[in-house]
Amino acid sequence: MAAAVKFTRRTLPQKEGLGEKLAKKRISLGLDLKEIEKAIRIRWKYIEAIENGRYDTLPPDVYVRGFIRNYASYLKLDPDKVMRLYERERGLSDSVKKASAVKPVPKTLQAPKVVITPRTITIGSIAFACLLIVLYIGWQVSILAAPPRLVVKAPKNNITISSSTTTVEGTTDNGAIVTINDVEVGIDQNGNFKEKISLQSGVNIIHVRALNKLGKYTEQTQTVVAKTTADIVAPVSGEIELKLIVGPRAASVSIEIDGTKLSDRPTVVVAGVTQTYKATSKIKVTTNDGGTIQAIFNGQTVGTLGKDNETVSREFVKGMTIK
Repeated sequence: MAAAVKFTRRTLPQKEGLGEKLAKKRISLGLDLKEIEKAIRIRWKYIEAIENGRYDTLPPDVYVRGFIRNYASYLKLDPDKVMRLYERERGLSDSVKKASAVKPVPKTLQAPKVVITPRTITIGSIAFACLLIVLYIGWQVSILAAPPRLVVKAPKNNITISSSTTTVEGTTDNGAIVTINDVEVGIDQNGNFKEKISLQSGVNIIHVRALNKLGKYTEQTQTVVAKTTADIVAPVSGEIELKLIVGPRAASVSIEIDGTKLSDRPTVVVAGVTQTYKATSKIKVTTNDGGTIQAIFNGQTVGTLGKDNETVSREFVKGMTIK
């Protein structure tokens, strides 16, 4: 018998930066950037840069302060609190730039007198070969030391969809590790990745990070608003019911109903999502983080499926009793 998937979602509190705070408030009020541009006479591209923390693309600081204060007032936020948050974030950004801008002053060296002899030529050739080797090694290290490339092609930032799922798609350097909301996803030999994500109703903040072997990373944040029209995706009857509650962390989840997998690959489920499954005799759940998923089987509380960050596979069958 076919399976039914029922989604019930709730929003969990998240630690917000200035950009996320402004974007969430704007989206909750149903406003787009062009509407705000007309209302407060600030160009929409500056508002978008503020929401994404791209302060280096903005006009001088004295103008930006006015932009943010007017924008906060328009969104009915406390301008003083918003300004304190801006000053803290801008201060950190400026400190990093100043530190990276400091360059040592080169010392003037006098060229030594060199007498060219066959021995000098031999020693010079060996030294030149060693220099080439050192430069090559340094070039390879510099490639690894730089943050990996990361391009998120989908979903578009600040998009609104009428679905409980979306697909995160992009590309990065070959060999990098890609995570979506701290859940690792696979990439192909060309650095491409494509992952289906289950969303909660309302505002979803999707963090995509690419990490290289030396711990350097590049991160992008996408905001997606999900407006679902129904909780039941495929309503059919079933003799057993399993409800899974995901949080406080996102998790990778694979579901098998009466011996049939719902999808070929596990799905990344964001924190705050509740999913309900029905089956005739058996439901199997596999996840990479048993400690962040709670289960309720036929109305009986099971608790978490396992320990934090533990890979777990559990079966729930007709007639079983939860102790």
